[in-house]
Amino acid sequence: MGTRSSRMPWHSGECAPEEPGATGEEEEAEEAVVAERKEGKESEEARPATSQGSHKRKTGPGGPLRKVSSRKHAKDSSGSVYEALFLRGEESDVRIRALGEEWNLHRVHLCQSGYFASMFSGAWWETTMDTIELQMPEENIDREALHEALGSLYRDSMRIPARQVVAILVTASMLQLDDLIQQCGEVMKETVSAQTVCSYYYSAESYGLQNIRSMCLQWLLDNMMTQRSEELLREVSLDLMKEVIASSDHLVMEVEMDVYTMLKKWMFLQLQPTWRGPRTALLSDTDSWFARSRRESGGTPILETEQGRAFVPVFQQLRLAYIIWDLTSARVIQQDALIPVTWLTPVYKEHWLAPL
Repeated sequence: MGTRSSRMPWHSGECAPEEPGATGEEEEAEEAVVAERKEGKESEEARPATSQGSHKRKTGPGGPLRKVSSRKHAKDSSGSVYEALFLRGEESDVRIRALGEEWNLHRVHLCQSGYFASMFSGAWWETTMDTIELQMPEENIDREALHEALGSLYRDSMRIPARQVVAILVTASMLQLDDLIQQCGEVMKETVSAQTVCSYYYSAESYGLQNIRSMCLQWLLDNMMTQRSEELLREVSLDLMKEVIASSDHLVMEVEMDVYTMLKKWMFLQLQPTWRGPRTALLSDTDSWFARSRRESGGTPILETEQGRAFVPVFQQLRLAYIIWDLTSARVIQQDALIPVTWLTPVYKEHWLAPL
């Protein structure tokens, strides 16, 4: 027996049978505190809210949370199992060390995790170890999140605060805890907002959680144009903004010119992330900054400058024909000089030839 540092791959496996040395008294003690196992409930489909009086380029499926199969785990409606076995570590047969902390736990509960099930089976040395030291592969996993994830193996459900849900989701993904991943998805569905949607989206994308990613993307498609949050615009990456603007499900409240104005402010905040000011000053400060940049570049359109080229794939998703149709909007486009003339000329030509 001894201690071993464990850096396990993220894949599922079967739990090894109990060690033959276990006594009948120990088995009876375990049976006295472990209640019936029950299948977890399937999650409801996510239904992000949409605004009335708006339109999409086409209707389509949203981003419902896919149904995740649940692993069975110990029923603990009274909390006695959680308190006795997890918090106090009674009858412990394995010690987990990580992040400077120790947990006295039980293989029978840990085997609900695909991560530990693999560890305790096959030829892994940890099968016979009484102390296992885990090396956390992700900086997003902290002691509090690991404590909650391990504790979930000893109770049916837990309250997951929105401020912790990303860290717990990352931890649950590492430990392959399907039930906990599903619970995190439900919390994200209920708490997604302008303040949380990007962190939820990037976490889901990093860990291959397609259902949560789709839910967050649908929220952005439905709500991006109605939000007045500078922080949200700062957090939306180039790739994510391109996906939103390119989607035919993108909800536009009024006209395409509103999309252009939003992109202009977003581009400014991406290039000037330290900007702080009243919300009412954002557009005027954006216009002033771009005007100064245009003068410094000798009149070159921003999207043709070195700092602006990265934004070309996003602005290419604009439906320019819907913008220049309005004379006032066409004049703003010309005055801003963000968009190259080579983009506009074919659109103007098509517009002029249309009545012929």
